[in-house]
Amino acid sequence: MKKLWYIATKDLLIVAKDRGAWITLLLTPLVVIVLASLALSPIYKGGSLHATLLVSDLDSGGVGKQLVSALAANPNMTVQAATEAESRTLKRAGSTYSLSLVIPEDFSARVEAGSSVQLMVYDDPNSTTSAPFLKGMIEGTVNRFSAVEVAAKVGVAEALNQNPAASAASVAAAAASASSQMANQPIKTSEQPAAGTKPLNTFDIETPGFAVMFLLFGVMIGTEGLLEERDKGTMARLIVAPVPRSSILGGKLAAQFLVSLLQISLLFAAGHFIFNMDTGNSLPGLVLMVAITAYTATAFGLLLAALVKTRRQASAFGVLTILLMSALGGSWWPLDIVPPFMRTLGHVTINAWALDGIKGLILHGQGFFDILPQAGVLFAYGTVCFLAGVKLFRFRNA
Repeated sequence: MKKLWYIATKDLLIVAKDRGAWITLLLTPLVVIVLASLALSPIYKGGSLHATLLVSDLDSGGVGKQLVSALAANPNMTVQAATEAESRTLKRAGSTYSLSLVIPEDFSARVEAGSSVQLMVYDDPNSTTSAPFLKGMIEGTVNRFSAVEVAAKVGVAEALNQNPAASAASVAAAAASASSQMANQPIKTSEQPAAGTKPLNTFDIETPGFAVMFLLFGVMIGTEGLLEERDKGTMARLIVAPVPRSSILGGKLAAQFLVSLLQISLLFAAGHFIFNMDTGNSLPGLVLMVAITAYTATAFGLLLAALVKTRRQASAFGVLTILLMSALGGSWWPLDIVPPFMRTLGHVTINAWALDGIKGLILHGQGFFDILPQAGVLFAYGTVCFLAGVKLFRFRNA
């Protein structure tokens, strides 16, 4: 029993001295828990989620203005005035939105006349967070802006207009009559998909995020391979040859890039051919985003190999970093549900820029030129990682 205890103590001491083990056992799950709690806090707090609603007030009457004011008074919603065409397409000034509301021309007149009236709501079926949230806000506002209350006010006003000396009883009777008529014909909303949108396919939403995350995990294999060659002395022998160090690392990374490109391409191909995932309106744009993402991820793997000392550290730091980037960058949940500071922080990651471009193509109908900014940022990101990795990588063990 004593010998068993000595062996156990020895192994515990080894674990205690291994920083990589502690990162894997304690720091990684702690970071994931904190990030998940922060990201999902708007949902669980039930009110701090914020979104923008496009509103086209074609009526411009008194009741229509009251409805717009009631919507704008909601602290969790920003009301953005738009034309009817912008509301139908959910696009305004180069930005894409998830929901819009169109108030018809005769809205005020119909409400005041005691007739039923219909509000048009245009949504993006692929928005699984902002659109449902905004729909709930609209329904709540319309319910509070009740037809019964409006009808009562109209009845009172009409009674006083017809007979300024009317008794309280006659005014109340007129209000009750108008309320009764309107109670059976409330303000209604009618929903339909916005122009250019398509039915929701969960694979369109989930495939890109997880494909990018597992691409990064795949790059870790190449990272550990570099460190293994260094540990075995292969790298030290290579630098004796008349070959620039950048060429040595570049050649090895070229192989990893091709593997990464094949991996993410197969994931997208499976999503498309097996699960009917859409590939968007621009196949060249999607190919560009996939290739640039693979390039950037590969270069990031080189930088990781340059910053760690051992393969165990590469595994521990790699898992932690990839989980961080995936959580912050939108691989686990859409960035439109997280607090603004996390949305900004998320764009430090490869994931966020890659998903902005890929989802723009797949979900929002963007074209090749629309995603060039995201592709440019990723290319610059990968180039910086590659140059820093070449500069810092140690070809021999310290």
